[in-house]
Amino acid sequence: MQESPSAAGEAAGAPEEREVRAFEATDPDHAQAALGGTYFPHRLNQLSRGGHMDMSLHLVELGPLTVGRLSYGVEVSLDLGELGNAYNVAIPLAGRHETESAGQSMIFAPGQACIYLPHRPTRISHWSADGVQYGIKFDRDYLEAELQGILGRPTRGPVTFDPVLDLSNPQVSSWLALVKTLVADLDKDHSMLYSPLVSRPLVEALTSGLLLASNHDYRELLETRGPGARPRTVKAALDAMHAHPEESWTVRALADLVGVSVRTLQDGFARYIGSSPMTYLRGIRLERAHEDLITADPRYDSVSDIAYRWGFRHLGRFSVEYRKRYGHPPSSTLTKS
Repeated sequence: MQESPSAAGEAAGAPEEREVRAFEATDPDHAQAALGGTYFPHRLNQLSRGGHMDMSLHLVELGPLTVGRLSYGVEVSLDLGELGNAYNVAIPLAGRHETESAGQSMIFAPGQACIYLPHRPTRISHWSADGVQYGIKFDRDYLEAELQGILGRPTRGPVTFDPVLDLSNPQVSSWLALVKTLVADLDKDHSMLYSPLVSRPLVEALTSGLLLASNHDYRELLETRGPGARPRTVKAALDAMHAHPEESWTVRALADLVGVSVRTLQDGFARYIGSSPMTYLRGIRLERAHEDLITADPRYDSVSDIAYRWGFRHLGRFSVEYRKRYGHPPSSTLTKS
């Protein structure tokens, strides 16, 4: 695998780090490592015989969002399994892509997009030699927090999107225009679009736009409730907790961080989130611990280590809350991993 200068930077003394990362690979193992290290771990197989792989990946990471363009130059298959910590929207630009997800087999070509879910196994059984895709990867915690902010209430579990996104739909077409704005400069090293001052509102708009334009199990509630006017201070507290849930946050510390009184922050959470700040924080910590338990090695990791890592100081209380949320003790998840 070769990472181009736009990704790796130049020798020591280079003036600034490149924003767009670019990978090229002619070997399946190297191609698998490139995509696995930036998007999702997976198993890649070359299907066509005699052809030479010419994998190309250009991407930019914008906090909770990763936007990229991917091609292989040969027929391949990708077994992604469960994505776990992210949602992904695959938008074909060329070629034919056959996908298996949640027991459904689908064929995608330009004009349609496919949404991969964190809790459903996904496999691309056939990616044609001329296939090119945009991949829009959304951090799961960020997307679900945005949904809760729009609804003004907590949600349970992952969002189950319909797998097919019709790009000819007027609402989806408007959302796609935002995507095209972000991908316009993927062949450059730098872009004003990728400056945090510009990209941050674009990322938020792209996330909210997907929730409003696509079909999923919260769509009807979104249409009946409409967007909530979430205060800036509540959003700032949510962002801080999602960024560093392991920190020893208190309501007072969060209130000081966002510049309001404890009472104001508590009232804001009760009205717009539907829970107290500390209850919401425990939910984030439980999700992070659950993800770590799934991928942990029981030979080297323990439940207590993972619990402490995410801010739980009382192991018994952690086990009770974990069992209540996931239906079994944390030790069962670790053993299965």
